[in-house]
Amino acid sequence: MSFKRKVQEIKREMLLEEATNLFIRDGYENMKIADLAKNTGVSVGAIYAMFGSKEGIYHNYILGQIEYYIGIMEEQINTCSDPKEMLTTITKIKFSAIIKNKNAIKENFADPTFYLTLSIDEDDPLMCMHRYIEQTIMEPLSKIVQTDKDPWEMFFLFDGLSFGVIKHCFITGGDLMSRVEETVESFLRAIRTN
Repeated sequence: MSFKRKVQEIKREMLLEEATNLFIRDGYENMKIADLAKNTGVSVGAIYAMFGSKEGIYHNYILGQIEYYIGIMEEQINTCSDPKEMLTTITKIKFSAIIKNKNAIKENFADPTFYLTLSIDEDDPLMCMHRYIEQTIMEPLSKIVQTDKDPWEMFFLFDGLSFGVIKHCFITGGDLMSRVEETVESFLRAIRTN
């Protein structure tokens, strides 16, 4: 890798790190590219040249968060042997990630298609995480609970249910972390074959 390319990579990482701080603090709507430029010493023009738009920066922020939480999830799941315990673990991780990033994602929670656009490509980090959960947790869980649902459908049912709980807590101001066990149990009841 050339020196110039390495400098560009470092600059990009620095910009994304500061953008993450600003998105978390100010939210998407209130995050200003001028503040990002001022805080990093990089010109507004150079930021736009690198990311194309504020939405481009935000997209990279979301993908960075997904990759970060994938690492945490893989590390913590490796310490579990029971699929239900794994499901509880990833629910805790998901809920804590939402709490930490609430300010940055709240505007996009109203747009049901936002997260779909991140996960259409099989190589997308979010889709990789979904497939990992499907294979590592949902496949063994399907055998334990004896469901007729396939693991991929189970993943999407869990994802929908957990985001429903998250949205409810956003609207009502409830304590999201206190809803982890309830969310897992609701999911398990929903997939059991009668």
